[in-house]
Amino acid sequence: MDIRARSDFEESQLENYRNLMRDMRRFSILSLVLCCTACAFFKPSDHFEAHEISFHDLSGWQDDSQTEALAAFVAGCPLLATKTQAPSPSSELKVPQSVWQSLCDEAKRVSPENNAQARLFFEQRFVPYRVANNGREQGLFTGYYEPMLYGSPTKRGDFIYPLYIAPPDLETKKPYFTRAEIDKGALDGRKLELIWIDDPVMLFFLQVQGSGIIRMAHGREIQVGYAGKNGQPYVSLGKIMGEKGLIAGDQINFFSLRQWLYQHPDQAFDVMEHNPSYVFFHQLNTNGVVGAAGTVLTSQRSLAIDNHYIPYGLPLFLETELPPTQSTSALPFHRLMVAQDTGSAIRGPVRGDIFFGAGEGAEYMAGYMKGHGVYSLLVPKEITSQLQ
Repeated sequence: MDIRARSDFEESQLENYRNLMRDMRRFSILSLVLCCTACAFFKPSDHFEAHEISFHDLSGWQDDSQTEALAAFVAGCPLLATKTQAPSPSSELKVPQSVWQSLCDEAKRVSPENNAQARLFFEQRFVPYRVANNGREQGLFTGYYEPMLYGSPTKRGDFIYPLYIAPPDLETKKPYFTRAEIDKGALDGRKLELIWIDDPVMLFFLQVQGSGIIRMAHGREIQVGYAGKNGQPYVSLGKIMGEKGLIAGDQINFFSLRQWLYQHPDQAFDVMEHNPSYVFFHQLNTNGVVGAAGTVLTSQRSLAIDNHYIPYGLPLFLETELPPTQSTSALPFHRLMVAQDTGSAIRGPVRGDIFFGAGEGAEYMAGYMKGHGVYSLLVPKEITSQLQ
């Protein structure tokens, strides 16, 4: 596949987004660079803080569909109620297994079609705490999705880019070969190729997303998921391109990054290799994407968080905005989410990545999602003393 190729849908949405951002631009690129430089020197260390609020303080709580969040919450119960979890190391929050068992047993008794019952369950069993980082409640919320790529079981034609399984000698806490070394053949001849892909750019973004669907010949589809990484630091492609001046800072998003790589195939590998992190995959046998918590993710209800601060499985009420589309302006996104995943770029007490599912609509929302907002952690009443 020619990596310059792109869809008409992407072109139209990208142009629309550029026009919108051009109208909204408030700062020069120089100011942006100076600001980012200052942040790098003066940004204090992250510090988890939380203060109790009421459900009345959650904007949109009464209008949300808590049954959808309840279904996502219950989906994680088989693991939460049977597996002891260590405390989140930076917040020291821990939900005992006995508490999970009680919560899950009660949640399963709630009618999946009765929103009032679902809302009452959360209000009776949890206390909302607004999370802050060094006193700042505002944080960044991005999005991710399940991309689709095209693959072949053998190396042939345009299918020359391997999607690797985890090497047997991979040690999660020890740095392994870098992306550049792997691209240049460090794993050749070891029979680690799971599938061969025709698009190296989308293979890169598959590693960023952590899971995806591979469409094979005759329409057969294979789902692949995260199986480990090389232990090298993750460096954001947006950060790389912004610092190099390849794309204006206020125009950086998934689509603009991908478009640049497609239009500059002679430079694409060099730019991508500035991110030394490399992800390995395995074939999944589940009906859906499995997050780091071991739970199948729910579109627009599963949230990737930094589990150093937020324990997996807990609900959070998120208040942010969705990106504009051709037919709508930015819309409020006030929803009860469940902490079910994490990611290399998701770092800090107030940071989240919304899972948008699969398909073109999900790709669009995930690609442009870059909103600021707040979230409130719903803490089981039995453990609120941990925050005092």
